[in-house]
Amino acid sequence: MKVRLATIFFLLLSSLARAGEIQGACDVRFLGSSTLHDFSGTGRCEPFSAPLVRDAAGKTILPSVVVEVPVAAMKTGNDSRDGSMWEMLQADRYPRIRATARDVDTDRVRDMMRKDPEGKAPLEISLAIRGAERKIRATARNLKEAGSRVSFDLEFPLSLKEFDLKAPTVLGFIRVADKVLVKGTFALDVPQAP
Repeated sequence: MKVRLATIFFLLLSSLARAGEIQGACDVRFLGSSTLHDFSGTGRCEPFSAPLVRDAAGKTILPSVVVEVPVAAMKTGNDSRDGSMWEMLQADRYPRIRATARDVDTDRVRDMMRKDPEGKAPLEISLAIRGAERKIRATARNLKEAGSRVSFDLEFPLSLKEFDLKAPTVLGFIRVADKVLVKGTFALDVPQAP
């Protein structure tokens, strides 16, 4: 899964960003369950960048950030399950999962995370999987700022059915559940004000 969406969110959160371009990376973890047991998997987004601009009111805005995760790099630690997952996602036709965030007011998101008792802020992203694109409400949390480095976590539930995906089955009765929890950890390099 490409997780450029999460990168966009954290860029928005950085108070250090005045103008310029952010550089980002992220790791993704997904947690699911099946008739037999729970399972987890990992992936890594491709490095991404996005412009930071000031709007007419002087707010720092992230106009658009795109995070992509290569499907073939997503692993669960079980070759057979990985093959079923890649088949379900049609990795040969749709090699990337793409997340996009637009018009993110980074100062507002950062302030929300600082003021919330649990350090959370909602973020809307557009998620594209296997040709289907849906709006997702994600939660950003765990903001850390150190110099030009900003990190945060992004989490959202995902319904396979909402993306027209049929959950894999084994032997006809072991089925993966519809809901999967996706968690991303983002690290951003944010330009310093001159």
